[in-house]
Amino acid sequence: MSLKQPTSLVKFTDAEAALRILGEGAMRWSAPCRFSDPFELDHHSTLNFDTRSLLTSCVKSTLGLIFSRDDPKGNSPLIKAIRRWRTEDRFDSEEEAQEVLTELLTSMVQHQEPEILDVVRAWKDYSSRLRILCLSENHDNVSLWERYGDAHRGVAIRFACGDETSMENPQQVRYTDTKPEITPLAEQMDILMNQARIDVLDSFEEKFLNKSKLDAKEKEWRLFKTAESEESVDDVAKFEDIPFGTSEVRAIYFGTQIEERQKQELLALAKRKFQKAKIFQAEPMHNRFEFDFQRLES
Repeated sequence: MSLKQPTSLVKFTDAEAALRILGEGAMRWSAPCRFSDPFELDHHSTLNFDTRSLLTSCVKSTLGLIFSRDDPKGNSPLIKAIRRWRTEDRFDSEEEAQEVLTELLTSMVQHQEPEILDVVRAWKDYSSRLRILCLSENHDNVSLWERYGDAHRGVAIRFACGDETSMENPQQVRYTDTKPEITPLAEQMDILMNQARIDVLDSFEEKFLNKSKLDAKEKEWRLFKTAESEESVDDVAKFEDIPFGTSEVRAIYFGTQIEERQKQELLALAKRKFQKAKIFQAEPMHNRFEFDFQRLES
């Protein structure tokens, strides 16, 4: 992850939304449930395991440690017990060990269950009140224009970000092969078996900074805000319009297929409110699958 904070980032949108954003001087920050990505977590998300599967996995892992050639590492009470059992040759077979372990670990899982339920409740509260603004480093990415710029009929707006702006602390998205989970099974096993000190709640924000490697070229950054309270409203209404200063609009880019009427409305709006913003028209290059951005007079 880059340690250098960007000084500006880009929002891709359709032309009508661009007119609203620039006309009202506010950017819409949305709850995760409004995202169209099926791999994105939100307050409807659930755990990918239950207590039965947690118990089964812990018993299996513990059996492996008991009958392994190598001594188990760690100093939790369970690991110490495993070392003692190995020294004493406590079990003659895996079947015998499994019966004892199932009884022992059932009690441990039951003790941990309230904490897991607390994590789920905290997650639902956090993710329902979270508001996210998604931006990109580049205005010239062809796939971004296709996916988020209304199939090239839309607009990209470059905003200043950082200190003394409405977008103070953008966070860079990481692109991995692993889909985020509220708390993975392996994490809960580590807490139960090794008494690992993991503050699951502190990692909630990271869940929204983890996307598929297939999207790596988007070079996305995200900003986070927390709504003060969560009303009982439909998911469609879960957003907040956050004002920005007129000086924060650095540039406006028109897609190759933007309608002339909308383009002229945006030009007139830029002339009235954003005189310092640079205006560009995207044009396909003749010999490359890239765009050339022609500077326009506002």
